[in-house]
Amino acid sequence: MRLGTTLQLGRLTVQVDAFIVLCIFLSCGMFISLGFWQLDRAAEKRALAAAYQSAAQADPVPFSELPQTDVSNNLRVALQGRFHSEISFLVLYQFFQGRPGYELVTPFRPATGGDLVLISRGWIAPGNDGGPPTVSAVEGETSVLARLHLPETTVPAGEVTDNSWPVRLPRLNIEQTRQLLGEPVYPYVLRLEAGQPGVLGRHWSQPDFSTRSHYAYTAQWFGLALLVLLASFAYASNVLSLIRER
Repeated sequence: MRLGTTLQLGRLTVQVDAFIVLCIFLSCGMFISLGFWQLDRAAEKRALAAAYQSAAQADPVPFSELPQTDVSNNLRVALQGRFHSEISFLVLYQFFQGRPGYELVTPFRPATGGDLVLISRGWIAPGNDGGPPTVSAVEGETSVLARLHLPETTVPAGEVTDNSWPVRLPRLNIEQTRQLLGEPVYPYVLRLEAGQPGVLGRHWSQPDFSTRSHYAYTAQWFGLALLVLLASFAYASNVLSLIRER
Protein backbone atom coordinates (compact mmCIF):
# COMPACT_ATOMS: atom_id res chain seq x y z
CA MET A 1 0.00 0.00 0.00
CA ARG A 2 1.43 3.35 -1.04
CA LEU A 3 1.30 6.46 1.11
CA GLY A 4 -0.05 9.51 -0.63
CA THR A 5 -1.99 12.69 -0.26
CA THR A 6 -3.47 15.49 -2.33
CA LEU A 7 -2.40 19.10 -1.98
CA GLN A 8 -4.79 21.86 -2.96
CA LEU A 9 -3.40 25.33 -3.69
CA GLY A 10 -6.31 27.33 -5.08
CA ARG A 11 -7.20 25.70 -8.40
CA LEU A 12 -3.87 23.84 -8.47
CA THR A 13 -4.04 20.19 -7.40
CA VAL A 14 -0.95 18.07 -6.74
CA GLN A 15 -1.04 14.32 -6.11
CA VAL A 16 1.81 13.39 -3.76
CA ASP A 17 2.88 9.73 -3.71
CA ALA A 18 5.65 8.82 -1.21
CA PHE A 19 7.23 6.20 -3.49
CA ILE A 20 7.32 8.55 -6.49
CA VAL A 21 8.74 11.36 -4.34
CA LEU A 22 11.51 8.99 -3.21
CA CYS A 23 12.33 8.06 -6.80
CA ILE A 24 12.42 11.73 -7.79
CA PHE A 25 14.68 12.54 -4.84
CA LEU A 26 17.11 9.73 -5.70
CA SER A 27 17.18 10.57 -9.40
CA CYS A 28 17.75 14.29 -8.86
CA GLY A 29 20.33 13.59 -6.18
CA MET A 30 22.28 11.36 -8.57
CA PHE A 31 22.17 13.92 -11.41
CA ILE A 32 23.19 16.79 -9.12
CA SER A 33 26.08 14.79 -7.62
CA LEU A 34 27.30 13.97 -11.13
CA GLY A 35 27.16 17.66 -11.99
CA PHE A 36 29.25 18.61 -8.97
CA TRP A 37 31.70 15.80 -9.81
CA GLN A 38 32.23 17.37 -13.22
CA LEU A 39 32.85 20.73 -11.55
CA ASP A 40 35.47 19.07 -9.35
CA ARG A 41 37.14 17.56 -12.42
CA ALA A 42 37.24 21.01 -14.04
CA ALA A 43 38.88 22.44 -10.92
CA GLU A 44 41.47 19.65 -11.00
CA LYS A 45 42.24 20.43 -14.65
CA ARG A 46 42.73 24.11 -13.84
CA ALA A 47 45.08 23.22 -10.98
CA LEU A 48 47.08 20.86 -13.22
CA ALA A 49 47.35 23.55 -15.90
CA ALA A 50 48.60 26.09 -13.36
CA ALA A 51 51.18 23.64 -11.97
CA TYR A 52 52.33 22.72 -15.49
CA GLN A 53 52.80 26.38 -16.43
CA SER A 54 54.53 27.19 -13.15
CA ALA A 55 57.00 24.32 -13.61
CA ALA A 56 57.79 25.51 -17.15
CA GLN A 57 58.62 29.02 -15.93
CA ALA A 58 60.68 28.02 -12.90
CA ASP A 59 64.48 28.01 -12.81
CA PRO A 60 66.04 24.66 -13.78
CA VAL A 61 66.59 22.18 -10.96
CA PRO A 62 69.97 20.37 -10.97
CA PHE A 63 69.40 16.70 -11.68
CA SER A 64 71.40 15.73 -8.58
CA GLU A 65 68.74 17.49 -6.46
CA LEU A 66 65.80 15.85 -8.22
CA PRO A 67 63.84 13.38 -6.05
CA GLN A 68 62.88 9.93 -7.31
CA THR A 69 59.20 10.56 -6.56
CA ASP A 70 56.82 13.48 -5.94
CA VAL A 71 58.04 15.54 -8.88
CA SER A 72 56.12 17.97 -11.09
CA ASN A 73 55.28 17.35 -14.72
CA ASN A 74 57.14 19.70 -17.10
CA LEU A 75 59.71 20.58 -14.41
CA ARG A 76 62.84 22.11 -15.91
CA VAL A 77 65.97 20.07 -15.16
CA ALA A 78 69.65 20.87 -15.73
CA LEU A 79 72.03 17.97 -16.41
CA GLN A 80 75.70 17.62 -17.12
CA GLY A 81 77.23 14.42 -18.46
CA ARG A 82 77.50 12.31 -21.59
CA PHE A 83 75.04 10.92 -24.11
CA HIS A 84 75.38 7.22 -24.99
CA SER A 85 74.09 7.50 -28.55
CA GLU A 86 75.25 3.99 -29.41
CA ILE A 87 72.54 2.45 -27.17
CA SER A 88 69.55 4.58 -28.16
CA PHE A 89 65.89 3.58 -28.36
CA LEU A 90 63.51 4.32 -31.23
CA VAL A 91 59.86 4.59 -30.20
CA LEU A 92 57.58 3.65 -33.10
CA TYR A 93 54.54 5.39 -34.60
CA GLN A 94 55.55 8.99 -33.94
CA PHE A 95 54.43 11.81 -36.24
CA PHE A 96 55.86 15.27 -36.84
CA GLN A 97 54.45 17.75 -39.35
CA GLY A 98 52.41 14.94 -40.88
CA ARG A 99 55.39 12.62 -41.40
CA PRO A 100 55.78 9.20 -39.71
CA GLY A 101 58.98 8.43 -37.87
CA TYR A 102 60.43 7.62 -34.47
CA GLU A 103 61.00 9.26 -31.12
CA LEU A 104 64.72 9.06 -30.38
CA VAL A 105 65.46 8.34 -26.71
CA THR A 106 69.13 8.28 -25.74
CA PRO A 107 70.57 7.24 -22.35
CA PHE A 108 72.52 9.98 -20.58
CA ARG A 109 75.21 9.38 -17.94
CA PRO A 110 75.17 12.22 -15.35
CA ALA A 111 78.58 13.57 -14.41
CA THR A 112 77.64 13.12 -10.76
CA GLY A 113 77.10 9.37 -11.31
CA GLY A 114 74.05 7.36 -10.39
CA ASP A 115 71.31 5.95 -12.62
CA LEU A 116 71.22 6.42 -16.36
CA VAL A 117 68.72 9.03 -17.51
CA LEU A 118 66.54 8.50 -20.59
CA ILE A 119 66.49 11.72 -22.60
CA SER A 120 64.06 12.12 -25.47
CA ARG A 121 65.77 14.06 -28.22
CA GLY A 122 62.59 14.33 -30.28
CA TRP A 123 61.38 13.11 -33.65
CA ILE A 124 63.69 11.48 -36.20
CA ALA A 125 62.83 10.35 -39.73
CA PRO A 126 63.32 6.73 -40.87
CA GLY A 127 66.36 5.79 -42.91
CA ASN A 128 66.37 6.16 -46.69
CA ASP A 129 65.42 2.48 -47.05
CA GLY A 130 62.53 2.88 -44.61
CA GLY A 131 64.43 1.14 -41.82
CA PRO A 132 65.96 2.55 -38.63
CA PRO A 133 67.72 5.90 -39.02
CA THR A 134 71.34 6.63 -38.32
CA VAL A 135 71.55 8.11 -34.82
CA SER A 136 73.82 11.14 -34.68
CA ALA A 137 76.16 11.15 -31.71
CA VAL A 138 76.66 13.99 -29.25
CA GLU A 139 80.34 13.80 -28.45
CA GLY A 140 82.00 14.55 -25.13
CA GLU A 141 80.64 15.89 -21.89
CA THR A 142 77.82 18.37 -22.32
CA SER A 143 75.24 20.35 -20.37
CA VAL A 144 71.57 20.23 -21.32
CA LEU A 145 68.23 21.58 -20.18
CA ALA A 146 65.22 19.28 -20.36
CA ARG A 147 61.63 18.97 -19.16
CA LEU A 148 60.43 16.16 -16.93
CA HIS A 149 57.67 14.10 -18.55
CA LEU A 150 55.24 12.18 -16.35
CA PRO A 151 53.00 9.82 -18.37
CA GLU A 152 49.28 10.10 -17.67
CA THR A 153 48.83 6.32 -17.57
CA THR A 154 50.99 3.27 -17.03
CA VAL A 155 52.84 2.40 -20.23
CA PRO A 156 52.92 -1.39 -20.88
CA ALA A 157 56.01 -3.09 -22.23
CA GLY A 158 56.09 -3.98 -25.92
CA GLU A 159 57.63 -6.71 -28.06
CA VAL A 160 61.29 -6.25 -29.00
CA THR A 161 62.43 -7.77 -32.30
CA ASP A 162 65.78 -6.02 -32.77
CA ASN A 163 68.99 -7.75 -31.69
CA SER A 164 71.25 -4.73 -32.18
CA TRP A 165 71.20 -1.03 -31.35
CA PRO A 166 69.28 1.17 -31.84
CA VAL A 167 66.38 -0.87 -30.45
CA ARG A 168 62.89 -0.16 -31.73
CA LEU A 169 60.06 -0.20 -29.18
CA PRO A 170 56.31 0.17 -29.76
CA ARG A 171 56.10 1.99 -26.41
CA LEU A 172 58.64 3.33 -23.93
CA ASN A 173 58.38 1.25 -20.77
CA ILE A 174 61.03 2.25 -18.20
CA GLU A 175 61.35 -1.19 -16.63
CA GLN A 176 61.82 -2.76 -20.06
CA THR A 177 64.57 -0.27 -20.93
CA ARG A 178 66.26 -1.02 -17.62
CA GLN A 179 66.34 -4.72 -18.50
CA LEU A 180 67.67 -4.02 -21.99
CA LEU A 181 70.39 -1.70 -20.71
CA GLY A 182 71.30 -3.97 -17.83
CA GLU A 183 71.52 -1.23 -15.20
CA PRO A 184 69.29 1.11 -13.17
CA VAL A 185 67.41 3.85 -15.00
CA TYR A 186 65.81 7.02 -13.63
CA PRO A 187 62.03 6.34 -13.54
CA TYR A 188 60.96 9.24 -15.78
CA VAL A 189 61.90 10.52 -19.23
CA LEU A 190 63.36 13.98 -19.79
CA ARG A 191 62.54 15.87 -23.00
CA LEU A 192 65.15 18.24 -24.38
CA GLU A 193 64.35 21.91 -24.60
CA ALA A 194 64.80 23.78 -27.87
CA GLY A 195 68.36 24.70 -28.80
CA GLN A 196 69.97 21.99 -26.67
CA PRO A 197 72.80 19.72 -27.89
CA GLY A 198 71.35 16.67 -29.67
CA VAL A 199 67.79 17.97 -29.89
CA LEU A 200 65.76 17.03 -32.98
CA GLY A 201 62.14 17.74 -33.95
CA ARG A 202 60.22 18.61 -30.75
CA HIS A 203 57.07 16.73 -31.72
CA TRP A 204 55.50 16.30 -28.29
CA SER A 205 51.96 17.55 -27.91
CA GLN A 206 50.85 19.63 -24.94
CA PRO A 207 48.61 17.98 -22.32
CA ASP A 208 44.90 18.67 -22.72
CA PHE A 209 43.81 20.93 -19.87
CA SER A 210 40.54 22.00 -21.50
CA THR A 211 37.57 22.25 -19.09
CA ARG A 212 34.93 22.86 -21.75
CA SER A 213 33.62 19.28 -21.78
CA HIS A 214 33.35 19.20 -17.98
CA TYR A 215 31.21 22.34 -17.93
CA ALA A 216 29.08 20.95 -20.76
CA TYR A 217 28.47 17.75 -18.78
CA THR A 218 27.72 19.81 -15.67
CA ALA A 219 24.99 21.69 -17.54
CA GLN A 220 23.68 18.36 -18.85
CA TRP A 221 23.39 16.74 -15.42
CA PHE A 222 21.86 19.79 -13.75
CA GLY A 223 19.49 20.13 -16.69
CA LEU A 224 18.37 16.51 -16.30
CA ALA A 225 17.69 17.09 -12.60
CA LEU A 226 15.56 20.13 -13.44
CA LEU A 227 13.78 18.20 -16.21
CA VAL A 228 12.89 15.38 -13.79
CA LEU A 229 11.44 17.90 -11.32
CA LEU A 230 9.39 19.71 -13.97
CA ALA A 231 8.15 16.52 -15.63
CA SER A 232 7.20 15.00 -12.28
CA PHE A 233 5.35 18.14 -11.25
CA ALA A 234 3.50 18.25 -14.55
CA TYR A 235 2.55 14.57 -14.25
CA ALA A 236 1.37 14.79 -10.63
CA SER A 237 -0.60 18.02 -10.95
CA ASN A 238 -3.22 19.66 -13.08
CA VAL A 239 -0.92 22.53 -14.03
CA LEU A 240 -1.04 21.69 -17.75
CA SER A 241 -4.84 21.78 -17.70
CA LEU A 242 -4.80 25.14 -15.99
CA ILE A 243 -2.36 26.50 -18.59
CA ARG A 244 -4.58 25.29 -21.45
CA GLU A 245 -7.61 27.05 -19.91
CA ARG A 246 -5.89 30.44 -19.91
